[in-house]
Amino acid sequence: MITVNALYFNLLFCSFTSYDLDDIYINNKPMKKNSRMMLFFAFWIVLTVCDWSLRAEPVNLGKTETFIDDTNFSLCFDKPPERIISVSPSVTEIIGVIDADSMLVGVSLYSYYPPSVKALPKVGSYVKPNIEQIISLSPDLVVMSFSGAPRSDVNKLRKLNLNVAVLRSEKFSDIIKNINWLGDILQRQKEAKEVAVNLESRYEQIRSLVWKTPKPSALYSIALDPIISVGAKSFINDLIHDAGGINITGDIDQAYPKLTVESVITRSPDILIFSTGMGGELNMEGQLPFWKRWKNIPAVRDQRFIEIDQDIINRPGPRIVQALALLAQQFHPEKAETIQRIMKNEKP
Repeated sequence: MITVNALYFNLLFCSFTSYDLDDIYINNKPMKKNSRMMLFFAFWIVLTVCDWSLRAEPVNLGKTETFIDDTNFSLCFDKPPERIISVSPSVTEIIGVIDADSMLVGVSLYSYYPPSVKALPKVGSYVKPNIEQIISLSPDLVVMSFSGAPRSDVNKLRKLNLNVAVLRSEKFSDIIKNINWLGDILQRQKEAKEVAVNLESRYEQIRSLVWKTPKPSALYSIALDPIISVGAKSFINDLIHDAGGINITGDIDQAYPKLTVESVITRSPDILIFSTGMGGELNMEGQLPFWKRWKNIPAVRDQRFIEIDQDIINRPGPRIVQALALLAQQFHPEKAETIQRIMKNEKP
């Protein structure tokens, strides 16, 4: 590769050696050949030294990078952000798996994975952030959940010129997109790509394995008063479907629809899904006394109940493939051994 200075050197040499002696003058006197060559080399040395000094101290032009979030908001950075606040447990987990958790200065309530974030300041929940606490931590970037973040709080922070990203998580492809998006903005592209490829590979292997098998219908019972489940706008709807099941409320165009007992009986789920860690009446033990009153529901009649850690099934983050594997093994016990091999990254 020829630099600008090397090219200029060649042109300069040609200019000094192509003219006749009488064509070059200094103080109205013709320059002698030896003097001309000495001047040429002196100029070349000065030019070379200048070139070295320019290479040793490159000029930083301060390039601004722009990223677009799921509200079509433009976030602009002159340099990669270094102080991050996550107002969503699933986002906290993503930042952890792409090895960027050291940048976190604050996290939402119930953000305790990876373990390194447990001692960080808490900035409220993902549906009720503590605006004053967020501002006091002077973040370069605040990441919030599309389904939970109050728009008034998002706008308030943005009016203070804070970079606030709002990310959507309604399906598995959104989770992969969020991993790569955060990898780009936090300069963790390699780590994000590795995580995303690994998740996509295992997810697709399990989905393909159970795709053509008979599909049991299922109800994910989140709460009882009122009865709340997951609809078409929840990523858990896709999760049940991709695990080889049918979500009986998947035709409802909401994230978390409310149901009546009569509607559940009519839809006749083969399986009831519960989550642990919710506490009290929300756990399976707290809900079963209610559901066992309705023995005309196939899941109750056949005692087909599934219990999954709420941190795994309820968070649209990198551990979602674990929830897929657990559901698929319960929906299709005959495929359990193969699914376990996939989760260990072994050959099926």
